[in-house]
Amino acid sequence: MSTILLSIGSNRFAKTNIDKAKRMLSRLFPGIIFTRPILTEPDDEKYSYLFRNVLAKAETEMMPDEIIDKIKQTERAVGRTPKDKYLGKVIIDIDLIKYNDEILRPMDFQREYVQQLLSAFPDPLPADIISAKESPSDEIPPAISTATETPADQIHTNEAPADDESTADETTPPETI
Repeated sequence: MSTILLSIGSNRFAKTNIDKAKRMLSRLFPGIIFTRPILTEPDDEKYSYLFRNVLAKAETEMMPDEIIDKIKQTERAVGRTPKDKYLGKVIIDIDLIKYNDEILRPMDFQREYVQQLLSAFPDPLPADIISAKESPSDEIPPAISTATETPADQIHTNEAPADDESTADETTPPETI
């Protein structure tokens, strides 16, 4: 079995699209675990909306090429089209960042939100590759969820967000929030 790390992001109807992708990925990778979402500012001028990002960790017998093919199929099933990116819309973006000990997307792996979310996994990745940019020790690490069993306080539903979750309208540009 190989361990994989996926990055999942969206800036349009992000909660709905990420939830749909999570359900599909749960069928592809039984036992997959997800971090809670984190909102991030776009790093490119062509994107004017906040991104919702999640990491996922799973075990699989698939090789990287097969995984990439499956996640691209998942992106299309969620609604991603080639023209959306040019319009600044990211319906869904799923990337295979790490396969076993091989970092396949080093620039993505070093992103601050990826490093922050890595600390949420119960069986952390090797400490030598987790950067020193981790969140301060007095912060509570992000919650994780699995497709099969999740403690009640970590379940993410379609209900209104709790007081500690962002209530920003995902279609509102960041400068108006």
